[in-house]
Amino acid sequence: MPVMGFNITKVEIEKKAPGVPGGQIEVRLSPKIKEMRLGEIRTPTGKMNGIEILFRYEIGYNPTIAEGAIEGAILYLPPQKEKIDEILNQWEEDKKIDPITFAEVVNFITKEVSPILMLLSKEMRLPYHIPLPRVEVKS
Repeated sequence: MPVMGFNITKVEIEKKAPGVPGGQIEVRLSPKIKEMRLGEIRTPTGKMNGIEILFRYEIGYNPTIAEGAIEGAILYLPPQKEKIDEILNQWEEDKKIDPITFAEVVNFITKEVSPILMLLSKEMRLPYHIPLPRVEVKS
């Protein structure tokens, strides 16, 4: 697995309206890469270099009933260790990340952050960011 470590550094969510209005509510999720730098992890066999990726995962509602964000860091190990320098150089020059790496990172972050967003939504009485399965009775 290319992600070796995951750490949340900040969780914030704020209600902007006293209640949830009726009707259609749109939930926007916006994962963002804030920074990428060389990182390392210590293992029983020694140190391993990787890419430390700082992220911000924002959630917003339309109409504006609440907004929030989760920030953190992951340690990403590309499949080929030679690609570490290539990925970091591309980030330093253009602040861009290749689509395959971006997809891997965002999918991992979404998987880790979604349960936290579900809990926060439940506690603050906000709509969930993903629809829950519903049972329907058919006659």
